[in-house]
Amino acid sequence: MSVQLRSTRQHLLRSGLAIGALAAVGTGLLPAAPAVAAPARADLVVAISVDPVEVPASGGSSNLTLDLRNSGTKASQDVTVAFTLPAGAWFFTDGFVIPPSWNCDLLGTATCTHAPLAAGEVADTLAIPFGMPAGTAGDTLTVTATASTGMESSTANNTGQATLRYIPSTVDLDVVPAVTTQQLLPNEQAQLVTSVRNTGNSPSGDVTVTTPVPTGMRGWETYNEGWDCAFGDGVADGRTGWRCVHGPLQPNQTSEPLTFAANLTDVTAGDVVTIEATASTTSTETTLDNNTARDTVTVEQGAVVRGIVWVDSNRNGVRDATEGGAPVGNGGIDHLELIPQTPGQPGYTVTVNPDGTYVAYARSGTYRVEFYVQDPHEFIDSVDSDLIYHWNETGGYNNYGYTDWFTVATGDQVTLDAGVN
Repeated sequence: MSVQLRSTRQHLLRSGLAIGALAAVGTGLLPAAPAVAAPARADLVVAISVDPVEVPASGGSSNLTLDLRNSGTKASQDVTVAFTLPAGAWFFTDGFVIPPSWNCDLLGTATCTHAPLAAGEVADTLAIPFGMPAGTAGDTLTVTATASTGMESSTANNTGQATLRYIPSTVDLDVVPAVTTQQLLPNEQAQLVTSVRNTGNSPSGDVTVTTPVPTGMRGWETYNEGWDCAFGDGVADGRTGWRCVHGPLQPNQTSEPLTFAANLTDVTAGDVVTIEATASTTSTETTLDNNTARDTVTVEQGAVVRGIVWVDSNRNGVRDATEGGAPVGNGGIDHLELIPQTPGQPGYTVTVNPDGTYVAYARSGTYRVEFYVQDPHEFIDSVDSDLIYHWNETGGYNNYGYTDWFTVATGDQVTLDAGVN
């Protein structure tokens, strides 16, 4: 009987295993349930940058650039981008262009809005300048832009950040050009033309340029647009010269040109004279080595034209040994000029001495001397006068006369006189 029971249990166990195996096989053959597809949604991606990434500690500006795209599979709703600037910073409101596809409020909430973006669409790039207050060199600051719309597949890439940092402030005035040279004759006019540039990263204070008149020269008052210039004594080292003042120069700003002019009145051939213009500002500068412009003038030898405007005191039509020159100025000699025959060749205003004598220096060429005297003096006809023409009935302030044309070469000397009574 015990054998009978053991056999029955084994049969039942084998039958159960067979049925379980069939069930397992049947289950494996059934089709799998379909996967649930992800819903189509928008996905905004924000990227921003700033340029430059360094701002002087005195304050400055940079430019924010925003790139926005929809990388999702469905169009977005309206997009709003909110900007966060460092404390005290501000967006500029002019001097740049907002694309028509954007609508920005930069004075209030600092946001820009855009119409819905289609799947895969890239928005027009936004480029907006902003100002930075003064800060501490070495500090790093962050600019943030965050985009929002309707439902998205992810908001992990909706925010873009860029960093900038403060660097030490610098001011450095640089005169341009720093060095010029001229080759001139005595009595010709030297000119120093220069501008001042701020090559630092911060605004300068007021800028002053001083230019003393070198020994051997006579300075002329000049007008320089954008500068407040005065000509007088005590400009530098107690000497006569120019002092010109300009307002602050922004970083990389170049001033309007400055022109200083001086005649070579007391020099001889071979002399070298230098005009110097030195710039300074109320701000501390990085270096002073580039603050001076120099025009070096080498005096050349030319032809010499000299003579006298003499007074026929006894009115005998000839110059007697005792008859001296006419006075210079009011009621005497107004001025003399050396006029070139060839158009475009330089002429010369002649230096007249108090005793009526004059001297002029000229380059090789053909000239005539023109004389201008004031009433009551009049030109006369005389064998001791070199005038070929004169006119005393001008009806004006000066009577007028001139010599014949003459030709000179370097080193020549010519004497030409004029008589008046």
